[in-house]
Amino acid sequence: MNADTSNSGGAMDRRTFLKGAAGAATIAVAGASASAPAAAQSAFDGWFDGVSNYDGVVDETGQPEVTIEVGAKGNNGAFAFGPAAVRVDPGTTVVWEWTGEGGSHNVAAENGSFESEMVGEQGHTFEQTFEENGVVKYACTPHKPMGMKGAVVVGSDAASAAASGSSGSGDSSSSGGSSLGDTLTVGFGGALLVGLLGLPLADMRSRRKKSK
Repeated sequence: MNADTSNSGGAMDRRTFLKGAAGAATIAVAGASASAPAAAQSAFDGWFDGVSNYDGVVDETGQPEVTIEVGAKGNNGAFAFGPAAVRVDPGTTVVWEWTGEGGSHNVAAENGSFESEMVGEQGHTFEQTFEENGVVKYACTPHKPMGMKGAVVVGSDAASAAASGSSGSGDSSSSGGSSLGDTLTVGFGGALLVGLLGLPLADMRSRRKKSK
């Protein structure tokens, strides 16, 4: 009777242990799955984190000239570029046109390649022609901390890099939509599951040997 109770308790312990092991592995694998869309959202190296009007890259390829609003609605006021990110072909001229809202703004490239004057007048324009492939980030200097940021994606290679969540810098840690971190997380989840499942199996073998 005592032996039966012990075995029953052992079986219950093993079932509880297995449930816990499966749950832990599921959490680890789920963490890797969740990191995939997070990688996509980290396009431009987090440049658009906190930018309320960023909703992906607007495809403007095939257009010789593209207009972007300066002082568009966003970031708790008229503190946005509209659209925030555009994709263009090499040789395209981008024209920024002021709405007259949100006070004075400028357009300043992060790499220092161009910068407009500070203007608040409606209808004012500033233009830049993009000849080389790549991603050019820019912002309104005084309202950058509020999220007034933009980007011009030039060429198909740069567009692919942006869509995959990288900056186009040649980082090979992201391949086939999975990062090195994702791979390690999945591997950890698998190893955890195998290791934890192996413990009760080893315990069962030990009990069998003792009973013989």
